Amino acid sequence: MKRAVILIAALILASASMGARTLKVMSFNIRTWTRDTDRASEYFWRTRMEAMERMIADIDPDVICFQEFLAPVGQYVPDGYRRVGVTASHPIYVRKGLKTEGHRVSIYWEACKIEGVRLINVHSRWEADIIAKTVEQVNAQLTGKDLACGDWNNSLDVMVRDGLRMESVRVALGIPEDDTFANFKRPEQSHGAIDHFFTNGVKATSYDMVTDSYGCAKISDHYPIVTTIEL
Repeated sequence: MKRAVILIAALILASASMGARTLKVMSFNIRTWTRDTDRASEYFWRTRMEAMERMIADIDPDVICFQEFLAPVGQYVPDGYRRVGVTASHPIYVRKGLKTEGHRVSIYWEACKIEGVRLINVHSRWEADIIAKTVEQVNAQLTGKDLACGDWNNSLDVMVRDGLRMESVRVALGIPEDDTFANFKRPEQSHGAIDHFFTNGVKATSYDMVTDSYGCAKISDHYPIVTTIEL
């Protein structure tokens, strides 16, 4: 009898542990590095990417969705991640050991299933017809357990207007809107909240915008955003 009680308790604990599994995802437009080639500048691309490497190691996400990425930047992604997909400018990096499948790609997004969740990494544009097409294509990718993120280059209202069938993580968690555009060349310029997380059929438990520059002036002209979802 005692052994049976111990076994039941162990099963309950295991079940609770499984129910608590999470996925931490970072979305980050890192800015095309070739624009910043002055080695004496505080915005020199290598200086910024070294800071990015420190930031990733500190935050320790399970998945990193990049936008405005070029190949040499990959050397600054810490060990322990592998790249999935084929796009040059908006790849997805996942922690080694995570199961990925069902990869799909388009000009403005890249998607794959990670541990059963369809993750869609978006880098759209500000033109009305392009963002409307992006929203249409994202809707077509939904499986019922989905997370979409990225630099949408538009406000939340635009995605709502265009009929995105997903919920804003920031709104769901009651977090006020903040400017995700960290323009370091024209600091007086702002585009507002243009980087977003959206969910469908999964629960987000946290949201954060990372403003720490990890020892450089600014890592990018966007701030990274991070969310954690329950699997």
